[in-house]
Amino acid sequence: MSLRITTYASLVALGAACVALPAFAATANIKALDPDNDGTVSLSEAQAAGVHKFAALDPDGDRTLDAKEAKSVLIDFSAADPDKDGTIDKAEYAAAIAAAFKAADPDADGTVDAAEFATPAGQKLLGLIQ
Repeated sequence: MSLRITTYASLVALGAACVALPAFAATANIKALDPDNDGTVSLSEAQAAGVHKFAALDPDGDRTLDAKEAKSVLIDFSAADPDKDGTIDKAEYAAAIAAAFKAADPDADGTVDAAEFATPAGQKLLGLIQ
């Protein structure tokens, strides 16, 4: 009986730890993207982080991303390339960030907090900016 209770308690504790991990990760993400330390990420903060991410994704330095370079980020390439020239420039990348930000901010308060980053839309935004 005691072994059963101990096993059950261990499983409950493990489950609680697994639920807490995404929230902890989201909090760590906010700290890295939140220079004003208000606990949230604004669109301007997301765009600033996106500039750095774009540069990291553009190893040839041609100031555009082709499908191969953009493959590692969670974006629909064709949707992010409205002029259909086969590349994503900085303005198109910024527009993709803005669209992902809007989806990750369902309460439309102009910021994305830890709970919102933990959602699928928040994870998509993180893929673009981190």
